[in-house]
Amino acid sequence: MEGVKRYKVELREHNEAWELEFKATKTRIKNILPEKIIDIQHVGSTAIPSICAKPILDIAILLKDIDKEVIEKLVAIGYDYRGPREDNGNYYLFVLRGPGEISLHHLHCYDQSGKGFEQLVAFRDYMNTHEECAVSYNELKKSLAEKHKENRAVYTLSKAEFIQSVYDKISEEKNMHKLKDMT
Repeated sequence: MEGVKRYKVELREHNEAWELEFKATKTRIKNILPEKIIDIQHVGSTAIPSICAKPILDIAILLKDIDKEVIEKLVAIGYDYRGPREDNGNYYLFVLRGPGEISLHHLHCYDQSGKGFEQLVAFRDYMNTHEECAVSYNELKKSLAEKHKENRAVYTLSKAEFIQSVYDKISEEKNMHKLKDMT
């Protein structure tokens, strides 16, 4: 991963190497937590080939539980434990950094009750199957990255309304499928 300096926003065109890095990272994490993992998914913009992304690998991990052992083992392989977060469901954040405080990976760890895991995966899948929406998201990201290149927190918050609208569309589609299945 190329990574991005802490707090900064830099976007890159999609790179196929991101998927390869995800697969290697997934294997490494599965090997250290074999009894704890339910699922591991590549999420975020690096998992959406049609759009640009910050070159930071986002990985969602669904765990049976998040305990001291999980934290210790992820820290032992180089991840900084950043503690619990409440945006997009309750999860625990771990960050892999490179030289010069460059952010390389973000691990979003959910226990099996975490709905945020499903949302991240559904968002990725929606973007990969709804080209028009992905184009709109890409344009928004580029515009916001230009405005907020020195402040990743504001950049991220500025995308929240769009992301929520996608979550709403996903929910509407699920409800439509449920109604269809009932008839």
